[in-house]
Amino acid sequence: MDQDQKTCQICYKPSELFNYGAPCCNACKMFFRRIKTFQTPLRECENNEICYKNPNETLHYDCRLCRFQQCIRAGMIENQEKIRFFDIIPLLHQLEIEKRNILENYEAALNNISFEKVTDVEPIQFKPKSLDTRYNYYDYEFMTQISTIDYLKKLDIVKMMTSSDSKAFLKSSYLNCAILSLAMYCYSHKMGFITFPEGTHVFPTDIDIISKHFPQLETGIKCRMIGKLSELRITQEEFLLLNMIFICNPDVSSMSETGRLLLNCHQKLYSSLLLKYCQMTYQHNAPSRFSDLLSICHVISKTRQDISNVALLFQFYKPGVEWREMLKGAIEFLLK
Repeated sequence: MDQDQKTCQICYKPSELFNYGAPCCNACKMFFRRIKTFQTPLRECENNEICYKNPNETLHYDCRLCRFQQCIRAGMIENQEKIRFFDIIPLLHQLEIEKRNILENYEAALNNISFEKVTDVEPIQFKPKSLDTRYNYYDYEFMTQISTIDYLKKLDIVKMMTSSDSKAFLKSSYLNCAILSLAMYCYSHKMGFITFPEGTHVFPTDIDIISKHFPQLETGIKCRMIGKLSELRITQEEFLLLNMIFICNPDVSSMSETGRLLLNCHQKLYSSLLLKYCQMTYQHNAPSRFSDLLSICHVISKTRQDISNVALLFQFYKPGVEWREMLKGAIEFLLK
């Protein structure tokens, strides 16, 4: 055993143990195992995330964030989650079902909640929707976004972030997730274009500026994603893994190094699972299938850009629209 393997790769203390595929002492193994169960988010590092960078000088041994970063760099997440395809798929599927159930049958306990508040670490509170309640475009737009953010908060990865990283992640990821998820639901129910529940239009019926003067934007937003999913005949398993790959995009501004490493690590994990699924299902056509599936990200990006353009047009042509506080904040973030 060489010298590196006689030292814990996390805390640099003497150890000949091997845990989660890495030279790691029992204390660091237990720290890593407990990370998901912490009741409060990891505190931000006050030392620019260099506490564990120097093997000869650990600046702040009690810095959880830097210690966790060492666990990520050592490959402990990949080895912990190693190829459990048939466990992960049902969990992701159940989260999708819960998200759709909230969208259709619940309402937010606080209707005037702000975008900043809804992207805090605290759970979002919902209450059952009364039977005589009928939602319009504005209601479903609000509920689609808030139920998607709630879904993201339930992912294990968010429990391993600082509060500021969690907020940056939620703001960056929720819209792409909502675009793909809504399109997949409509595609799987044989619809030719995207709608909200109960056939509600994804554009406000009281604002006709888009349909009259920019019909290509409306058509693109409503049909482009479903067209791509239909062209590829995407399966539920492919959607669930792709969704996680896109969610775990590490290109998030104002996120810590540890946060980006965490996302990158999980993105690789889900990419590996998707590739293995393609190999099991399509054999020698697996590489091309995998590439075709990843190309969906370009369609999501184009749809997101179209939504951004529509929001800009609304501001220009209909500046008097009274959006809910949450939607107002979401639009401001989108147009940054």
